[in-house]
Amino acid sequence: MSDFERYGDYNEVDEAPGGSTVSKIMKILIFILCFAVVGFIVFRLIVFNYYPESVSNIYYTAPLTEYYNETDGDIGALTQDLLNSRNYGYDDPEEGNFFCKNLILIPKIDQLQVTLRYNTSLMKTLEEEFGLTELDPDGDLFTYSLVAMRKGDEADPDAPNEEQGTPMEATLVATERDSLLMYRYVKLVFDGVDLGTEGADDWIDWIRLEVRVNGAEKADPFMILIYYSSDKFPLVPYELSDKEAP
Repeated sequence: MSDFERYGDYNEVDEAPGGSTVSKIMKILIFILCFAVVGFIVFRLIVFNYYPESVSNIYYTAPLTEYYNETDGDIGALTQDLLNSRNYGYDDPEEGNFFCKNLILIPKIDQLQVTLRYNTSLMKTLEEEFGLTELDPDGDLFTYSLVAMRKGDEADPDAPNEEQGTPMEATLVATERDSLLMYRYVKLVFDGVDLGTEGADDWIDWIRLEVRVNGAEKADPFMILIYYSSDKFPLVPYELSDKEAP
């Protein structure tokens, strides 16, 4: 075999100059892109499910502090998993303007605590819908109230976000605010939340939080189911952490 033939065979086996380097660069770029996308998704999930301790831990008003001292910390606080469900805890399954979490009930002093969250992008929606301008996501934007349905009123479990229920004689006694990136959190504390007698007609079947936009009080409120008495979502003891003391 001639030297020329051996030279031709060598060219057929070898890769084109630079081909291997370009391939490696492309693989690295694809890996970085995939890693960035996955990292972004994980980050969003973490942020979405995160609630700062300042608004998720129990909030001590003067009556609750007094009751805590009287009972040596055995305040009988209760909670339920309703707001951890995908089907509850927000005003609208499509828009999701408001989310609620961390329900805490202290029946002995008729107190209810819950944490509300909204995205700063909500400001644009409110401005367009209600004709408002220059809304400050950290400002005093909303008025809050509670509406309930009792068992004696033939409560419909599918109706908390409709025109049913009776306004509760509950008073908003404290708020606590916090923020993280695009999210704003408001801890709401209501006094005068009487659950009634379990099993009796005065027992509350469900409670919803109504949020009205200041400056658009005549508009329909945003409605979020925050408590629903059922076997699926039983009330369970709320265990105080070491940090949750007056």
